[in-house]
Amino acid sequence: MAKRKLQLTAFSRFFLFLIIFLPSLFFGVSYLKGEDGVQTLKDMVGVESTESSNNDNATSASKPSSEIFVESDVKRLQDELYEKESRLKDLYQENELLKKQADDLKSDLKEVTQQLENIKQAIGQ
Repeated sequence: MAKRKLQLTAFSRFFLFLIIFLPSLFFGVSYLKGEDGVQTLKDMVGVESTESSNNDNATSASKPSSEIFVESDVKRLQDELYEKESRLKDLYQENELLKKQADDLKSDLKEVTQQLENIKQAIGQ
């Protein structure tokens, strides 16, 4: 009896690609980045080992992730507020400088207007 050649469908090739190639690619990239691929995968899935769960429980008991997020958000907002306050202070200083220049120009305009009136009176117009 003739032995039949095994033929794979496109779906089975795709399925083998997903099962074999992608995990090996993931672990290879993790290795090149210098990370632990297994631990990264466990973190992504949410599975914790007993050693890391003891360490994580100690740190998570002190600060939950939501609190860390809130602290980073507060820090970002404080930095933004500081930048806005310094910009506002600069704008106030610039505004005061422009007011002073405007007052100086008004007084110069009054002087020139007065001189023009004096010249007109001297000429007799």
